[in-house]
Amino acid sequence: MWFAHVLTLSRIPIAVGFWWTYGDRRWSMALLALAALTDAADGAVARWSRRRTGITTPSAGEWLDPLADKVFVLVALAAVQHHDPAPWPLVALIVARELVLIPLATVYRLAVHGRGAHAFQAAAIGKAATVAEVAALAALLIYRPALPPLAILAGVLGVAAAGRYVVRARHVRRDAPLRSGPPT
Repeated sequence: MWFAHVLTLSRIPIAVGFWWTYGDRRWSMALLALAALTDAADGAVARWSRRRTGITTPSAGEWLDPLADKVFVLVALAAVQHHDPAPWPLVALIVARELVLIPLATVYRLAVHGRGAHAFQAAAIGKAATVAEVAALAALLIYRPALPPLAILAGVLGVAAAGRYVVRARHVRRDAPLRSGPPT
């Protein structure tokens, strides 16, 4: 499982590298592709490790992966805005999921901390939103005319993913028995 966590955490230094290399399209695109590759690989490695070891309990990767994704996207967009600003409404669309989900997830975790299952497992809509965010970032780097439709797609998918988490959280909260003590 540790290798999956290393892959996940590698997105943070990749984001810093993205910031420092921004302006050189080849390096920026290579780092964007590397971040996307680590995002795809960490889940596969974690699933393989779970099957191999028989671990069935939740792992840190369930919250670490989305956190690393958000850090990467936010740092990459900050680099763009610092070096070569894009229109703010398009940037807001790209990060719509984070703008909606981060405050909701924070309140949710504070409200139900230690009280049962959580609703943050990855879903297809969330993965699609991440792909749309990466595509919009690529458009910022190499072909800005594609940015508006990709930003809109990222925004729509992002808000839909956030909505899915809210719906799932309500079901988990209603259906899960309360536990005393820290989560296992």
